[in-house]
Amino acid sequence: MKNTLSSRGVFGSKRWKTLNVVVLLVASFLWGAPAADSNNLLASTENIRLPPKNSLISNVTFVVFDTETTGFSPKTDRLVELGAVKFRNGKVIESKTWLINPKRSIPSYVQKVHGITPEMVANSPTFKDVYPEFETFIEGCVLFAHNANFDVSFMRAEMARNGITPPRNLTIDSLKLFRNWYPDLKSYKLGDLAEYAQVTGGTFHRAEADSLYVFLIFDKELQKRNVKVKLDDIYTEANGPLRF
Repeated sequence: MKNTLSSRGVFGSKRWKTLNVVVLLVASFLWGAPAADSNNLLASTENIRLPPKNSLISNVTFVVFDTETTGFSPKTDRLVELGAVKFRNGKVIESKTWLINPKRSIPSYVQKVHGITPEMVANSPTFKDVYPEFETFIEGCVLFAHNANFDVSFMRAEMARNGITPPRNLTIDSLKLFRNWYPDLKSYKLGDLAEYAQVTGGTFHRAEADSLYVFLIFDKELQKRNVKVKLDDIYTEANGPLRF
């Protein structure tokens, strides 16, 4: 639900509502995991069998993941949905979505964005129960997320609350990647990117569908290239991978 709310905040006046959203958006970027040099990161992740940076993209298994939340703050808000799409060499291997009980309310203005209601998650498992399945799903994969700072910061906060050791997988920020690929675009929202790339993948602002869109946009561009793209090329064009 990142970059989607309008001026509906929790303060009284319209001006404060707008300010609230802006502050939260800025905070979500500041709390995000910093990008780092891929050489240093790869040196610290050798024991989880990640593909070498000189691997051809066609030989790498990726997982795009996305989150839907109760708000913008990793400290006070919670996940309500986690979606992921696994792909390799232009083909989807598996996709999965988990509805998550946040154990707190979901503001009505947030429900209007992603459509996830309290009733939908009332009997869903908690993040602690869901995470082992996600960890298995991403084993040995390089991750993607659009505006990855947001998703990574929320995942990290949930892990910290539940005493979970963060995964050592590297995450590519598709927002940064697409900005470098398409420097002349005015907007890098998934809807605008999908329209530009002429791909369709379902309803926006749901975790699994948004993950699919990232894959489709990424794959569409790779199909245009007649060179053998390597993993390190993508790391570089995304300004370096992130970690949890």
